[in-house]
Amino acid sequence: MASDSDDSKKRRRRILGAGIRTLSRGAMRGMPGYDRAKSLHKTGQDWYDTLGGLKGAAMKLGQIASQYQDLLPPQLTEQLARLQRNAEPWRFADLEPVLDANWTDEQREMIEHIDENAMAAASIGQVHAAQLTDGRAVVIKIRYPGVADSIDADIANLGRLLKWSRFLPIGGRDLDGVLGELRERFVEETDYRRELVNLKLLRQLELHDFELPEPVPELCTEAVLVTTRLDSAPLETGQPALGAAVVEAINRQVFELGALHADPHPGNFGITEAGTMALYDFGCLKYLDQPTRVAMRDILTAAMADDWAGVHDGMERLGAVPEGSWERHAEVYREIYARHAESALAPLRDRRPYVFERDELIDSIRAEIGRSMGYWRYFRAAPDMVFVMRTLSGLYWILRSLHAEVDLYGELERIVAGEYGPPAQADETR
Repeated sequence: MASDSDDSKKRRRRILGAGIRTLSRGAMRGMPGYDRAKSLHKTGQDWYDTLGGLKGAAMKLGQIASQYQDLLPPQLTEQLARLQRNAEPWRFADLEPVLDANWTDEQREMIEHIDENAMAAASIGQVHAAQLTDGRAVVIKIRYPGVADSIDADIANLGRLLKWSRFLPIGGRDLDGVLGELRERFVEETDYRRELVNLKLLRQLELHDFELPEPVPELCTEAVLVTTRLDSAPLETGQPALGAAVVEAINRQVFELGALHADPHPGNFGITEAGTMALYDFGCLKYLDQPTRVAMRDILTAAMADDWAGVHDGMERLGAVPEGSWERHAEVYREIYARHAESALAPLRDRRPYVFERDELIDSIRAEIGRSMGYWRYFRAAPDMVFVMRTLSGLYWILRSLHAEVDLYGELERIVAGEYGPPAQADETR
C-alpha cells in the first residue's frame, strides 16, 4: 500500500504536470497557425482529467472555477463544468476501513443493512443508502481516505497552476487571499462534525417550503455522516412558485442567521413528493459576521438610491476596493457602479415578477462585467465574498431550472427595509 507521502508526491506531480503543459501551450501563442480556442480546449480537458482524478480539494476547486465563466475562458469552464456531475464512486470495500475506524461495535449494531452501490459520489465523499435496526431509512456519507490530509498541498499546488496560467485578472496577493478562504471552507467540509452542526443550525430556521434531512447524531463522526433518507425528483419537476421560497431562504440565511448554504450544486436540491424543495449537503456554510452583513445591506440600499459614494463605502468595508480610493478615482467608480447597478436592477425593476425563462438578467450582468474588466486594477478580491458570489451565481441556475417567477426587486426592497431583520441585531452563530 502506498504511503501518505507517496500519495502526496503523486498528487503534486499530477497538478504541476498540468501546469507545465498549460505553460507550454501558452508559449506557443506567437507561433504561426496557433489556434487559441483549440489550445484552451486542450487545457480544459487536461485540467478536468487531472482534478477529477484527484478528488478532494483539487476536484472541489475545479468545480468552483467552472462557475466563473465571466473571468475564465469559456473553453476552460465548459470542461470544468463536467466536474459538477457525479464523480466516479469508490468500491465500498475500499471505504469500509473508514467505517471500521470511526464506529464502535455498538454503533455498528445500529445498522441493519448498507447498500454497497453508491447513491452519489462527489469530491470529498460518497453516499450509500442504509437501514437502521429501528427501521429508519438513512443515508451514510463516507469521507474518502486521505482527503483531509491533502488539502494544504492541493491548495498550494493549485495556486501555482492558476498563477502560471494567468487566466485570472487578479494579482498574486489577492489570489492568495482567495485561496486562503477556499482552504478554510475545504477544511470545514472534510470534517463531518462541522456538517452536523451546520445541518442542525439550518433546520432551526424552518425554511418555508423546504425539507431538510434529520441527522442521526449518535452515528456521526469526523469522517461519517448519517441522516434520514429524503428522496426527491429533479429540479425541473418543481413548480415555478417555489422560486419565491428559494429567494426567501437565501435572504433569511444571510440576514437573519448569518450562515449561508454555499454549495449551490444542482444535485443538492430536489423536489419532494409533496412538491417542496429538498436541500442536501451542509458541509459548506459561509458564516457572515455582523459588519459584513451590514456592509452588504448598505451597498444594496445605496445602489437602489443611486448613491455611488455610499456603494463605495460599503465596498471599502468589504475590502473590495483600496482605502481612500474614492477620493482619487471617484469618477471612474461612479460610472462603474452606475452601469453595474443598471445592468442588475433594471431587468428586475421592469419585470415584476421576473420570469426565469430567458437569460436576459445574466446576459446583462455578464456584458457589464466584460466591459469593466479593463478597470480591474481599481478593485481588490474580497475573500469573504467568494462563496457569497458563488452562491448567488449558482442559485440563478437553480431558479432557471424551476422556470421560477419571483418579484426579485420586491425582495431587494424588503432587505433594504429591514424586513429580514437588521443584520446589526442578528445573533452571532459562530
